[in-house]
Amino acid sequence: MSTAQTAQTQYIVANGVKLAYRHLGDASSGKIPLVMVVHFRANMDFWDPLLINALIQTRPVILLDIAGTGKSEGEVPTTMAEWGGHVMSLVKALGLTQIDLLGFSMGGLAVQYAALNAPGVVRRLIICGSRTSRTPNTIDGPLDIFMPLAKSESDEDFKKSWVDSFFPHTPHGEAAGEASWNRIMTRTLDRSPHLSSELAKRQIQAFGGAAPDAEKPEVLQAYDRLNELNMPVFVANGDDDLLIPTQNSVELAQLLRNAHLHIYPNAGHGFLYQYAEMFAKHVELFLDGTDGGEEGLAAKL
Repeated sequence: MSTAQTAQTQYIVANGVKLAYRHLGDASSGKIPLVMVVHFRANMDFWDPLLINALIQTRPVILLDIAGTGKSEGEVPTTMAEWGGHVMSLVKALGLTQIDLLGFSMGGLAVQYAALNAPGVVRRLIICGSRTSRTPNTIDGPLDIFMPLAKSESDEDFKKSWVDSFFPHTPHGEAAGEASWNRIMTRTLDRSPHLSSELAKRQIQAFGGAAPDAEKPEVLQAYDRLNELNMPVFVANGDDDLLIPTQNSVELAQLLRNAHLHIYPNAGHGFLYQYAEMFAKHVELFLDGTDGGEEGLAAKL
């Protein structure tokens, strides 16, 4: 079975755009595939292999590059709804009628739009280190954490800003960040670099635009439509997320009608890499549970 380090990149034209993706795990297992959407400035090479290789032990997993990132063609979307649209266009092009969906960071907001705009296709939803579109209670992370991540150019500077923003500023957190980055770099096959800082401005525009528009009040954001998400949702974060403060995840879980919230201790934005094997087990329990609701998952965890 292919691993995160060895899986071949495949391509498909979805809604007129050539998108890159990788299909891992046993497609004949009978399990619903888990589609995963990665974070700001990243592509599918930036998933931690420890997490991916744990997940594919129990189900097929599909990784993708959003248009304009990694090996996908097209333009980097400037709205989160477009991010979600690219996800579902890939799903449709692959002939999948039902999926489970996981989004990390900005990907966590993208999957909300994907689920909202493709009712019935997304069975269960996992939102990691993220928030919904801006609410009256949204808390922004400090700019001195975000800006180095947004503006870094060299691989060395990007790595430093990534570790600083994803992991706690403690010896344990810094060691966890270094270990995760080193695992990520073990994927050398047809590897793509992080998104350029110039193109990252389009992603910033997408995330920053996930708020009410005074000039277009008729355009509903994810926050306005959360009551439409009826599927079970697993919301997770570290207890000290510096990029998208943890309270945003707490609020998101409270706004959703069928959500379970899990906060990982002594961890930040990159909790799912710091606790990769534990988080993979929690994902398995959530996706394979018969109820998927808050009380059932809480009992299992």
